[in-house]
Amino acid sequence: MISTVLDNNYNLQKISEHIHFDELSPYKGCKFKIHEDVYVSIIATKETSFYTTSATESFKLQEGYSFLKYLPKDTLIEIKSLAINSKCLFIIYSKDFIDRLGTEEHRFFQLIQIYTPHTIQDVAIHSSVVELLQVNGPAYLRNIQQKSKVLEIFFKQLTFISNLQEKDTVNLRLEEIKKVEKAKKLIDDNISNTYTIPELSRIIGTNEQYLKQHFKQQYGMTIRSYILKNKMNHAKELLLKGDYKVAVIANKIGYKHATHFTTAFKRYFGFLPNSIRFNWIAYLSPYYLDLELELLCIL
Repeated sequence: MISTVLDNNYNLQKISEHIHFDELSPYKGCKFKIHEDVYVSIIATKETSFYTTSATESFKLQEGYSFLKYLPKDTLIEIKSLAINSKCLFIIYSKDFIDRLGTEEHRFFQLIQIYTPHTIQDVAIHSSVVELLQVNGPAYLRNIQQKSKVLEIFFKQLTFISNLQEKDTVNLRLEEIKKVEKAKKLIDDNISNTYTIPELSRIIGTNEQYLKQHFKQQYGMTIRSYILKNKMNHAKELLLKGDYKVAVIANKIGYKHATHFTTAFKRYFGFLPNSIRFNWIAYLSPYYLDLELELLCIL
C-alpha cells in the first residue's frame, strides 16, 4: 500500500493498493512525501506547472506536456504554478507493482531512468487523461475504468520513451554497434570481472565517452547497470540451485567480501540472498498471486 504525507488537505484517490491519483490545482503549491519507491506521472492539463524534488531536480511542464519518473523512498515532491486556474494530473504507481508487469530483459526502471531529464509531448496521452477525468457510472465499474485509464497513460508514456530510444539506436553506425556488442560479450563472458569503462575502451579500441553513450543507446542502460544486472541475476541462479554457500557465490561474481555482496543483492532485489534459497516458493507465490489478482481487477 502506498503511504503518503500531503499538505493543503489533498487526498489522492486510491484506486488500488498500488495506484493513487488526482487532478491538482497547484497555484498555491502542493507538497507530497511518499514513503516507498514509486513511479510518478505528472501531466499539465491546464496552464504551466513547475515540479521540484528534495533531490534538487526541477521540471517546467507546459500544458499538454508530461513526464514519467522514478522517485526513491521519502522523496519530497512540490508542484507549483503561477496561474490561478492551473491544473495537473498527479499519478503515483507503486514501483514494485509496475516492475512486475515488465520482464527480466525489459525492465521499465532502466528505460525511465534514461529518459528522466526530458518531458513528453504526445496528444494520445492527453486524450487518455481527459477520459480518465470524465469517468462516471456505478462505483464498481468506475474503479475498473480508472485503473485501465491510469495504466493506459503509463503505457503511452513508456511507448513514447521506448520509440525515441529505438530511433537513437537506429542512428548508430554498424561499426559502433559492433564495438558495443563486443563490450557486452566481454561482460557476459567474464561475470567475475568488474570492468571499468577505461578498461573496456582500451580492449575494444574506442573513446570512453562514445562507449558509454553508444552502450546506453543500444541496450537501454549504463555499462555499470548492465554489469550489476548480470552479476545479480547469475547470483540468483546459483542461489536457487542450492549448490554453493553465499560466500562462494559472492567470490564467483567478483565480490571479495560476502557482506558487500549481501548488501548489493538486497539493494537490487529487495531481499537477502539466503531468503530466496530457503523461502523462494513462499516468496514467489504471493508475489505472482497479487499480480494476477490486480490484473483481474483491471480487465
